[in-house]
Amino acid sequence: MKSRVKIFLSKHRRSRLIQKLDQSFIGFHRAYENMNYDFSSNGEENVLKRLKATISCKTIFDVGANNGEWSCLTSTIFPDAHIHAFEIMPETFQSLLNATSQIENFSPHNVGLSDVEGTIPVYYSPDKSSLATCVPEFSEKFHRYKPKKLVTNITKGDIFCRNKSIDTVDFLKIDVEGHEHNVLKGFEGMLKAGRVKIIQFEYGYVNICTHFLLKDYYEYLEGFDMKIGKIYPRYVDFREYSYSDENFFGPNYLAVHSSCGEVIDSLSA
Repeated sequence: MKSRVKIFLSKHRRSRLIQKLDQSFIGFHRAYENMNYDFSSNGEENVLKRLKATISCKTIFDVGANNGEWSCLTSTIFPDAHIHAFEIMPETFQSLLNATSQIENFSPHNVGLSDVEGTIPVYYSPDKSSLATCVPEFSEKFHRYKPKKLVTNITKGDIFCRNKSIDTVDFLKIDVEGHEHNVLKGFEGMLKAGRVKIIQFEYGYVNICTHFLLKDYYEYLEGFDMKIGKIYPRYVDFREYSYSDENFFGPNYLAVHSSCGEVIDSLSA
């Protein structure tokens, strides 16, 4: 019966009805896989609240802070934590300063993080600040707009931590539109020493352009004794990598160092 249905669908794939059904099922699967970028409903906020009941987060990095919404939320959940927010675009950085002016223990940095120190071209449009990216192809071919190019400053996470005498990063959140793996590689020294405890990173269609797949994230982070799971609204699904996960739906994954077993257990429940 299944094979007959498959043959029928493939034979009639030009049918408008079949195409509508296909789009409906794709939309269903995207919803099932939590293709949702609203952190109040996609599980990001839930992760922070569960962590509050499990561990003490003293140092939090918000890499790709944009206008500061995530930093503001995190500061209410972890009011005693020191949040370091990184926003590479000068215009967006000013919005970040305005939005976070009342947060205590907050340090904004108008610099990007990467795997090298120096400068990098970033493609940016004021009306699409959340889509600033180092991957111009993604803006032009996926989001269908042509942003302007600005050259901005970057540094490595290891260098930043050394200069600021930061021994441990309890939570590292990365949302930089395709540059996530470069940011991670800039923390390689900290990762080798087990001094980055929890990492939240984005994975999605932009990874088609960067050629850094979910499989690569797994291989890289598991090399530092971290366990990886996908964030869903009510829990984090820590699981082994599967080729079927390579769907580019995203949006957010969590990597937790094995020394934080209680965190993994709590978030999995």
